Amino acid sequence: MATLEKIRSKGGVLVAIFVGFALFAFIMMDFMSSGGSMFSGNQMEVANINGTSVSIQEFQNKVSDMEEFNKMNQGGNTLSEEDVYRLREQTWNQMVNQILLNEQYQELGITVSSEEVMDMVSGRNIHPAIRQHPLFANQQTGVFDQNQVLNFLQIKNQDPSANFYWMMMEEQLINERLYTKYAALLRNGMYIPAIWKDSELASRSKQADIDFVVARYTAIPDSSISIASNDIKEYYNSHKEEFKQEAARDIEYITFPIEATEEDRQATLDWVSERMAEFSRPETDPVQYVNLNSDEPFSARNHRSAEFSSSIEDFVRTAQVGEVYGPYLENESYKAVRLVAINNLPDSVRARHILLREATPEATHQLADSLLNLARNGSNFAELARSHSQDQGSAINGGDLGWFTEGVMVQPFNDAVFNGNTGDIVKVESQFGVHIVHIQQQGAASPKYQIATLAREISYSSKTYQDVYSKANRFAAENNSAEQFSTAAEQEGLAKRFGRSIGANDRGVSGLESSRELVRWTYEAEQGDLSPVYEFGDRFVIAHLTEVREEGIRALEEVSTQIERQLMADKKADQLLAQMQEKLEAGADLEALAAAFNSSVQHADNIGFAAFQVPGAGVEPALAAAAATVPAGQISPAFKGNNGVYVLKVTQVEDITVNADNITNELDQNLGMKVDYQLLQTIRENAEITDNRANFY
Repeated sequence: MATLEKIRSKGGVLVAIFVGFALFAFIMMDFMSSGGSMFSGNQMEVANINGTSVSIQEFQNKVSDMEEFNKMNQGGNTLSEEDVYRLREQTWNQMVNQILLNEQYQELGITVSSEEVMDMVSGRNIHPAIRQHPLFANQQTGVFDQNQVLNFLQIKNQDPSANFYWMMMEEQLINERLYTKYAALLRNGMYIPAIWKDSELASRSKQADIDFVVARYTAIPDSSISIASNDIKEYYNSHKEEFKQEAARDIEYITFPIEATEEDRQATLDWVSERMAEFSRPETDPVQYVNLNSDEPFSARNHRSAEFSSSIEDFVRTAQVGEVYGPYLENESYKAVRLVAINNLPDSVRARHILLREATPEATHQLADSLLNLARNGSNFAELARSHSQDQGSAINGGDLGWFTEGVMVQPFNDAVFNGNTGDIVKVESQFGVHIVHIQQQGAASPKYQIATLAREISYSSKTYQDVYSKANRFAAENNSAEQFSTAAEQEGLAKRFGRSIGANDRGVSGLESSRELVRWTYEAEQGDLSPVYEFGDRFVIAHLTEVREEGIRALEEVSTQIERQLMADKKADQLLAQMQEKLEAGADLEALAAAFNSSVQHADNIGFAAFQVPGAGVEPALAAAAATVPAGQISPAFKGNNGVYVLKVTQVEDITVNADNITNELDQNLGMKVDYQLLQTIRENAEITDNRANFY
């Protein structure tokens, strides 16, 4: 188990390393999750990816492996709910990407040999995830050591956990190398045509000052435009791809908060008051009493009086050790405090340390005792820290931690440096290992106060809980239709809240704690249904499913208004284009055009081809492009923009010196980035992916 313990103590940064170096296929693709669907085919099928069926058992095994891998990296035995969800999403995206990419690899014959793997872990081209992993660093120098990798590979088969850990790392490395080869193959098959480069160079080689006139679409009343239903239908049929949607649900809901009543608050105050006498007795151990009875554990930290609230500050300044103050209200808790000790301690301390953490406690203490003797007998402490300390952040500075106040360090370390004397060199054990500590300097001493706090948080009682639960259930029973739900909520002053665009795999509804169960209900219910009474956090919830949107193309009636607005804008543009062009052909200049369209001649300086905005016009790429292409002194034809129809005249052109090689490099880099960021997205968009996770989680 020594290898596993070493992984746990040194593997914590591996996740960060792989986030930095792992390919887009596995770590950076969380944002591309597929939408959910109902059971199809095999009821134990969690996914079907281009015909490849994945069972829930197979997927859960992958999730479990990822969870165990992360536990080993973090050095713990449990994961938070947030971590479990994140890892399940990450595993999903890894699995989908891997299945789709394997199809491409097999078709193209892309592989990674065992020789390549060895080169990545112990050869001439060490992968950064291996090179930067503390597990493979020299214990004396902290620098990557290939011998550490080879030693690990030789002993890993003796430890199942270490072997599992390496298999997970190796899989990540192989997958990344496969993807790197595939992406490079595509990038190398692309190029920027010379005509594109020449056009880009020409457009960037000048900036123009322009005068322009705009006839805005808003100048034509909507009432003057008629859109036929056949036109809307024709547009819809020819642009269906624009109206794709993911499956989603909308709800409205009301909540019944479970909150402490005045009766509950009084009961909390009575609880503290009843224990004041026992808490005050000289024979009562305040530390033990607080740890057994208080909602706040005892803290051994010593505080300056100014660190307390004003009422407690006055108490500790005048009280004798053993005296009690309270009850009083603070942060929704009733409290009483007992003065435990008054100590004359420095405000701050400067210290340095050597942190030791060997394979076994015995080995750690043996090394610590040896170094302690050396340090006390005149050896250079800074050099010992650089050579032996596991705290790499301070080791490089000879173990120096600088100045710090009480409470910054863990308690054993804190007690040693604040209760010791300047110059002391002591051994201290904490949860991080064994420390050899040198107290270098101490600030001026002043009175510090140690208190024990008996606290009781104000919370609702079981009676309050039952009363609110009964109220929520009564509301649900008496108002079992959407109309009754809305009417009763308004009559009882219950504010409606809303959940919009809820996806089948969402963790919950925004604003409701741990509400995955409600998400599942929205995909099992029919539009218009009312939910049962749910409990989320400190509230009961009743929801109304207001809208159901299935994956696919939105219905014509849902988008007809949107299409009508687009067709109306197009017709306005056509009218204005024809009118403007007629004026131009009749010889009108900009001033005449402005007068004809109740507009004005506007001016903008230094407009280049890549301009994002044009002063006076807003976001108008067509106007910027025209400024870069219309010859100086000429009035352009009328052209459509985002906000209206434009005509411009270039009044002055300034030549700009542009480096052609820089433009070529920029275009090539942009093309490469496009492959990196769109490759997987395109593969997934063109794949048939059935996502049944919502049926299991």
